[in-house]
Amino acid sequence: MRNWLSKFMPKTAEPIPADSAPLARPPVAPAELRIETKWLDQAYAEVAHHGRTMRFATTGKSSVKRVRSLFDKEPITLAWIDSFAPGQVLFDIGANVGMYTVYAAMMRQAEVYAFEPESLNYAELNKNIYLNGLHGQVMAYCLALSDVDKLDRLLLSDFGLGISYHDFEENSWIGDKEFAADWKVSREDRKPQGCIGRRMDSLITDGLPVPDHIKIDVDGLEHRVIGGMADVLRRPELKTVLIEINFDNPKNLTIIQAMTDMGWHFSWEQLRINRKVKFTVEQILDYQRRGVGGLNYIFYRDRSYDELFAELFRTYVPGAALTLPA
Repeated sequence: MRNWLSKFMPKTAEPIPADSAPLARPPVAPAELRIETKWLDQAYAEVAHHGRTMRFATTGKSSVKRVRSLFDKEPITLAWIDSFAPGQVLFDIGANVGMYTVYAAMMRQAEVYAFEPESLNYAELNKNIYLNGLHGQVMAYCLALSDVDKLDRLLLSDFGLGISYHDFEENSWIGDKEFAADWKVSREDRKPQGCIGRRMDSLITDGLPVPDHIKIDVDGLEHRVIGGMADVLRRPELKTVLIEINFDNPKNLTIIQAMTDMGWHFSWEQLRINRKVKFTVEQILDYQRRGVGGLNYIFYRDRSYDELFAELFRTYVPGAALTLPA
């Protein structure tokens, strides 16, 4: 494999040949495990990967589903995390129960600041920090990142563990939502939860470190998160930003042009990597025009990422795990 890949691998790792078979999906322990302490009685699952074992709380069905889908739900996200240098700082915005927070901390020894405003998800996130012995290395905050510093409300899609599509301060839904045949929510019947909103720029002023990498996945209000981090986006320490762009949200789509106007780049090869198929550029542009679906855009300044994503696209087989060597 070309020398550029060594930039994204630990010094002790051996390069894998370009024509090597795709990595098999790491197994999730089928048996329910349990930890019992004086104060906690918790079921969990173990996931072994690259010689390390991650533990994830399995409090409910949605938590179990997230564990089982870790390696195939967002294949490019794991490969992106694998490109981090050990010990770099990640801001995980919209961390949910912390699947990618734990992966980054365990696999790349990242220093992670995880932000999750929903109460049940935040509790499960902290269980996962505890189960993996990550206190101090991972700091979780029950905050909504936005473009304002204020007390307001988090409008829930529903009250349940592991679910998403919540809104801070505003109701962004155009109409009622039908997430599944048995899960329909009225726009006017969303349950409010007390919430604190903060701008990322304010958090840096308060003393948090400037991140090396940022993941933003807040199901619709990504543009407001970006609006609160103008100073951070100009900092040279920041290397990459992964943003979920929802094509049915015109305000989300403005992020792409705004980021490129600031000198950030993205890769069409990266966007074409999907868990089920390899998209064509024409398909992606058509989805944008029709307002269908969405994709994770990874923005970067260092153009060596162009080659990384081109190689990942060339070797990726839909349905296979997509991770870099340990």
